[in-house]
Amino acid sequence: MATSPTVHIVCSDQHRNGKTLLARVLVDFLMLDGRDPFCIDTDAPDGPLRAFFPGRTALADFAAIQGQMKLFDTILASPGRDYVIDLPARHTERFFQTARDLDFFAECHKTGFRVFVFFIVDNSFTSLKTAYAMQREPGVDLFIPVRNMLVRSHWPENEGALTIPFLAAPIASAISNRRFSLREFVNGDPQGLAPDLVRELQAFLYDVLNSLNGLEPVRALGGPGQP
Repeated sequence: MATSPTVHIVCSDQHRNGKTLLARVLVDFLMLDGRDPFCIDTDAPDGPLRAFFPGRTALADFAAIQGQMKLFDTILASPGRDYVIDLPARHTERFFQTARDLDFFAECHKTGFRVFVFFIVDNSFTSLKTAYAMQREPGVDLFIPVRNMLVRSHWPENEGALTIPFLAAPIASAISNRRFSLREFVNGDPQGLAPDLVRELQAFLYDVLNSLNGLEPVRALGGPGQP
């Protein structure tokens, strides 16, 4: 992983397509790499990401001005570590518009952060169009399109993307338990998962974690503010 502290924004323009799962894997990936990420869950009041990382997550209701300020202030007031923002579809457009209005990404760069956007491209031309537009978002150092095979993404296979393999329903159900730690699983604890499911989850995480690790050469190309 890159040594520069990074703000990772996990988002999409569509609902229920794996955003929180990706954010969860990303947090555990950073921790496995020896990082100390802090999470900001904007999906109030449920806070699905906070359920998995209660001790390192702030819940910020982005529907309210106070929640918006909490998100931006939390990051800018405490630099030097990674942040993962889990952004539900209903807040995506407002988040980026508010970030532009506040010049948030420029302030991130001044504070030493990079800004990476993981955008899950759903199974619609509208989602594909939104993804192409977001590639040009000012102040984003790295835009990562994400193809979740569960929703049959419209992002072209030949244009490069982080791919989330299909995850069978029994595994998805098992790991949805807030007590199930993907990090502990990677470190060798099956946590009661049946042997056949262990092999499937190992293959799933191998693919996703290797894809995340493969971002490192791109991340190392320049300093903050230099895509």
